[in-house]
This record gives sequence, structure tokens and C-alpha cells, in this order.
Amino acid sequence: MTEAAKDTAFGIMERWGFPVLVALAAGWILRNDVLLPLVEEHRSFVKQLSETQRELSQAVAEQTKLLYALQPKAAKVEN
Repeated sequence: MTEAAKDTAFGIMERWGFPVLVALAAGWILRNDVLLPLVEEHRSFVKQLSETQRELSQAVAEQTKLLYALQPKAAKVEN
């Protein structure tokens, strides 16, 4: 632990007490070990979801073009 970190930790402990120091340490650990990896996984999931939605949109557009192309032929068969 660096001298500046020790001074900061002891300063917090002297001013606000040990429970505040423990709460700050727990918050820091929670942020680094839980929240940051969770946010990164969520970003990855949203990126993958966006790519999938783009592919679905392209497939629907192609199917719509095919249906419009087949529509005149279907009208001739019905008559």
C-alpha cells in the first residue's frame, strides 16, 4: 500500500470512523469484482442482440421483396 493510500485511509478513519472505511472498501471491491464485469457482459449481449436484430430485419426485407415479386403471378393463377 502506498504512503498516499495509507494517509487517505487513516484520514477517513480518523474523521468518519472505521465503518465508513469498511463500507468504502466493500464498495470498491463490489465495483471492481461485480459491477464492471457485469456491465461489460451486458454491453456484449446488447451488441450481439443488435446484430441479430439487424440480420432479422434484412431477412424480413428480402422476404417482403419476394412476396411482392410473387404477387402478380399469384393473381394470374387465381383468375
